[in-house]
Amino acid sequence: MAMVHQIILAVGMLAALFVLFLVISRSVGNIDNFLYKLEYLVRKDCDIRLEALEAKFKLRAADKRFEATYGPRFDMDEAKKEIEGDG
Repeated sequence: MAMVHQIILAVGMLAALFVLFLVISRSVGNIDNFLYKLEYLVRKDCDIRLEALEAKFKLRAADKRFEATYGPRFDMDEAKKEIEGDG
């Protein structure tokens, strides 16, 4: 009779270990998926910020060229010379 109790206890423990293994593996899988999503979102945010920074620098460079060409110290004679020299 004692042997039957030990077998039932052993089978119960194996079932409990199996359930715990399933729960832990599923939790680890969810954590893994969450970390992949987090990495994707961080990379996407970094790319978007980098593109915004590049656009900002391009706009600044265009503004500086515009100011150098048509700013308050714009000289029409120099502009004509540049046009004639280029053409």
